[in-house]
Amino acid sequence: MSPTADSPPEAPLWRGLPAAFLGGIDPADADEAPINDLLLGMTDLDRGHSYLAYCDYRTAQVVYDRFVAAREDTDGFVVDGFADAATRIAQTRAITRHQAEVLLDEGIVLRDRLPDVFECLGDGIISQRQAQQIIVDTDLIDGQSYAPEVDAEIARRLRKGTFSTKALRNMVDRIIFRHDPDAVRERRKDAIDKRCVWVENRRDGTAELTAVMSAENARLAYASLAATAAAKVCEHDGRTKPQRESDLEFALLTGSDFACECGRDDCAVTVLTLDDAATDGIEDAPSKALLPVQPRFVIHVVCDEATLEGRANNPGYLDGHGVIDDEHVRELAARPDARIAPLIPPGTPMNPDGTFTLPGSLASDPYRPTTSLDAYIRIRHGACSEPGCTKSAWECDAEHVEEFDHDNPSAGGQTTSDNMNPKCRPWHLLKTFSGWLDDQWRDEDGQLRTETVTPEGLTIPGEAETMEELFPGLRRIRYTASPQAPPAFDAPNQERPTRTRSRTANKHARRRAERSRNRKRHNEGPDVPF
Repeated sequence: MSPTADSPPEAPLWRGLPAAFLGGIDPADADEAPINDLLLGMTDLDRGHSYLAYCDYRTAQVVYDRFVAAREDTDGFVVDGFADAATRIAQTRAITRHQAEVLLDEGIVLRDRLPDVFECLGDGIISQRQAQQIIVDTDLIDGQSYAPEVDAEIARRLRKGTFSTKALRNMVDRIIFRHDPDAVRERRKDAIDKRCVWVENRRDGTAELTAVMSAENARLAYASLAATAAAKVCEHDGRTKPQRESDLEFALLTGSDFACECGRDDCAVTVLTLDDAATDGIEDAPSKALLPVQPRFVIHVVCDEATLEGRANNPGYLDGHGVIDDEHVRELAARPDARIAPLIPPGTPMNPDGTFTLPGSLASDPYRPTTSLDAYIRIRHGACSEPGCTKSAWECDAEHVEEFDHDNPSAGGQTTSDNMNPKCRPWHLLKTFSGWLDDQWRDEDGQLRTETVTPEGLTIPGEAETMEELFPGLRRIRYTASPQAPPAFDAPNQERPTRTRSRTANKHARRRAERSRNRKRHNEGPDVPF
């Protein structure tokens, strides 16, 4: 807030705060601070942002009570208590009235519908952006008898670990669906009813064309667009991938040509179009106009067998979108282009305890996971295992957490379900070729946990939950490695000293030792039963 012309400038109170409130870092000495202190200081600043947002909402709640709850004229179209409160906030902060109204609404929702989530914001467990996302996702539970239970369960899960944007939405949807599937169904129906297309003007002579449709149609449409834009230009086309996709979308919607812009006479993607040939009167005339391709691509939907057959109403998961209701699952399964593939091969015997044991690796290569294990770890994680990454697990690499020992497979990390997870290519390469370390284990409750350790030794917790929370049946499936005899080693050269283990083997041994120390820190053993 700026001072008036007649008042002196306010003292810089924020600059006078002790360093403990500013991430523990004095800006004057930040160049000398250890990197771990800087990173931990940033997390402290995040908690400070959350607490300031908490205080902002508390103030908005008081203003609301003063002008709305304590007054009777709350039903006016323009002039009422709510308008008075919003106008005061808007003018004081020089923001729009709509922004002030949103602040008031969010503050009241957090206080009255999500009090436990609100305290998570005050404790710095979540950010204001995450609180706003939860407000939107829980809109249909307002006034329901189970709303306090949903609030408490969401808050309990928030305090278990970190959540990416996608994981947070999945967690909230999962909890709501368990209490009231109709809340999720009605939200989808309402969203589908509002499907539309609109144009929004942007600066510098551009505009944005937006289409809202079902999640599966949107993913199919974009996959087709991206595949066609990539296939119908040569390597010399100077446009970027987004530019090509934009040009192709316009061509498809208007029926105009989409052509490679390399400008070369020997372009390898020159394609004849019937319209151009008919216009020119020459049947075999060459043309740079390109015909759309028909790419083959897959979107993955996960559900349990009972829901698919209509014997249960459990939620499903649409890759790239999130949690979907049982009716949506069966709609997708009924599509003529749907292919249903069971995770457990038919005829697999069940163990006495109700679990299934399947081979984790190929018989010919203990390093390569079976097709079933590869699908399992992608289903279980849903997204990349790197904290905060939202890359689809189906677009990631399947990677051994504890490194596989190619020299002695029985000694290194095994190809099993608990020793593998999906990693996006950048995270996979970073872990493989630098000093980063990741670990994965099951805690005392049988829940799969992950964490990463920076080269400087800072431990970063992974996502708070996996898709096992949405599909508990995944815990009944176990993938084990086949016993592998150690390879025969040649006798060392007596004339020249040689390494008994390679540099890679030594690096893997050091990483195994560090993981062991980390697990002792968690007071857990490396092999916790389901």
